[in-house]
Formats: sequence, C-alpha cells, structure tokens
Amino acid sequence: MEEEISLMDFATPVHRVLLEPNQLFGIGIAPAMFILVITIVLMNMVSVWTFPIGIVLFIVCKILCKKDPYMLTILFERLMQPSIWRAL
Repeated sequence: MEEEISLMDFATPVHRVLLEPNQLFGIGIAPAMFILVITIVLMNMVSVWTFPIGIVLFIVCKILCKKDPYMLTILFERLMQPSIWRAL
C-alpha cells in the first residue's frame, strides 16, 4: 500500500529574519531616518541642545509603533503620494 503524499511533505523552513518587519530600533526605517536628519539639521542650525528633541521624537514614535510597527511607514508613504492624478 502506498503512502499518501500530503502538502506538508513539501514544506520548507522559513528563516525567522524573513518573518520579522524591517525596522530600525523598533520603528520603521523611513521615520527613523527622518528623525535622524531633522535632529542633525537642528543641531547644526540651532545648537547641540536640540538633541533631546530628537530623543523625545524617537520615544513618541516608538510608543506609537508598539502595536503596529508599520504605522509610521504607511503614514509617510500616504503623505508622499500626489493628491492629484493627471492623465497623459
């Protein structure tokens, strides 16, 4: 008698890295880079004392992204889309 071949016989292991969201210190890469650039620009234009503003922004973003790590990334993508679609 032959054994039945099931779908599970063809399963391959998936690496854990492929299942985790692409993040930088717990928030998306685009918001983290935006905070970093704003902090560096403010430090160069105003003073070094604006560094705590960057830390506070990062902590707020980390709290916002606790349940949904893609929330700020999706928000950034939606803000960068053009509001008017024109036909050629």
